[in-house]
Amino acid sequence: LVEAKRRRADYVITTCGIQSNWSRQTVALAIKMGMKALLVLRTAQFKSKPKVYDGNILLDHIMGASIRVVKMRINEDPTDILEAEAEKLRRKGHNPLVLGPAASVSPLATAAYADALREMAEQADAAGVGLDAVVVAAGAGPTQGGLILGTKMLGLKTRIIGVNVGAYATETMKDVILKSAEGASRLFGSPATVSRNDIIIRDEFAGKDYGIPTRASIEAILTVAQKEALILDPVYTSKTMAGLISMIKAGEFKKDENVCFIHTGGIPALFAYKRHFQPRRA
Repeated sequence: LVEAKRRRADYVITTCGIQSNWSRQTVALAIKMGMKALLVLRTAQFKSKPKVYDGNILLDHIMGASIRVVKMRINEDPTDILEAEAEKLRRKGHNPLVLGPAASVSPLATAAYADALREMAEQADAAGVGLDAVVVAAGAGPTQGGLILGTKMLGLKTRIIGVNVGAYATETMKDVILKSAEGASRLFGSPATVSRNDIIIRDEFAGKDYGIPTRASIEAILTVAQKEALILDPVYTSKTMAGLISMIKAGEFKKDENVCFIHTGGIPALFAYKRHFQPRRA
């Protein structure tokens, strides 16, 4: 959005699912930077427009975003709709910046998470522990790509394990990671590179589809909440934690290894899934 301000944009147009964390955060930052936001939200896992706003889309509405809901899967491309909305705003004298699906190839976002890996490594060092593995949700790619690039830049052997949450095919995410990491390396002026062999993405925990909880992901939400008072979200971090628990039970980590789980947020979406967590009636 710094780029949006540089272009003197007064509107930011973006897209994702109805319960998108990305969209909610984009709206919030656009407001803080003096811009308005227009969201083209895909029904994705919910199939139809919500009759009552809840979770992230409720927060989008409260913050004043203009919202258009379209019936599309999460991996379908609404670029034509975004451009049509942008053209409507231009005819009214506005200067919108469109952040469409192509924004998933993001050297800036990847560079940010490479820097996050550096910070994590510093914290682990200060605590006197090694950073043997990091487990993170694999939704589009740049988060994991940045973490992998960070290990390369620091010369660490830390394994970065992504858990596919079902939004995109693994090979598609690997392409995004490679392109984003290459661009991030240039931003840093670093010779570090990421190869396809560096990318570990686990597919077996995604379940039926993006945004549809599995029995294991619901169990993960309840277990971590009741043991650690840590609230996971139903789309990303719960499937990731379910994967981590499964990997631990399968003996994929040694007992003396230190594994970092990254909570990438998304708690507001939990309220749109409240039917999964109601008390049982006697």
